Amino acid sequence: MQVHTLFTLAANTFIVASANSIVVIDAGMPNQAGRIVKRIRALGYAPRDVRLILITHGHIDHAGSAAALKRLTGAPIAMHTADIPLVATANLKVPPGRTPAIDAVGRLIAKFGFVVPLETFEPDICLEDGQSLKGFGANARVLHTPGHTAGSVTIGFDNGALFVGDALLNLIRVSFPLVWEDADAARASARKIRGLKPRAIYTGHGRAFDAQALDDFVVR
Repeated sequence: MQVHTLFTLAANTFIVASANSIVVIDAGMPNQAGRIVKRIRALGYAPRDVRLILITHGHIDHAGSAAALKRLTGAPIAMHTADIPLVATANLKVPPGRTPAIDAVGRLIAKFGFVVPLETFEPDICLEDGQSLKGFGANARVLHTPGHTAGSVTIGFDNGALFVGDALLNLIRVSFPLVWEDADAARASARKIRGLKPRAIYTGHGRAFDAQALDDFVVR
C-alpha cells in the first residue's frame, strides 16, 4: 500500500494505491477534481482505477470536489449517514469553535462563505462503524469517530495506517479539531483512535504523525 498526499487548497486529499486499485480519501475544496485526477495519472493509474471516494466528514474542504471526482472516475462516494445533511445543501454550516476566537472566525466563514460553494450530492454508500472496505480493494475498516461532526469517520488499514479526517489535527502539534459539534464525543474519539495503537496517523490538516505523538497528546 502506498499513500500519496495532495493538498487541495484547504485540506489533505489522500490517494491510497494498493495492487491495481485506488481509494481516494477526501476530495478537497470545490474545483480540485481535475488536480486529483492529474495526480492519479502521474502515478501511472487511470481514473477508472479509482474504486471508491471516501469522505471522512461533510465539510466543504473535504467533500467539495466529491461530485466532480465521481463524474471523472465513475467511482462511488461513501460517507457516514449522519453527515448527509452537510452535503445536501450549499449553505455552509460551521460548528462551534474550540475557543471564543476560533468560534468568531467560524461565524464569519459561515456568514460570508467561500467563493465557490459546495456542489451538493447524495452518497452512493452509507458507511457504518466496523464496515469492511475489502470489497473495494482496500484492506481497511471504518471507525465512527464523531465529535468534529456527527458523521466523522476514521479509515483504519490493516497495516496500522489511520486516516482520521479532522478528528485530530497536526498543524503545529497534535490537537483536537478547531471546531466541533460535540466536544465530549471528540475527546472520546481521540481515545478510541489511540486504543487502536496505530502505526501512522494521517490527518486532514497537517503532517502525518506516529503513535508516540498521539500518546503525548492524549496524556496531556
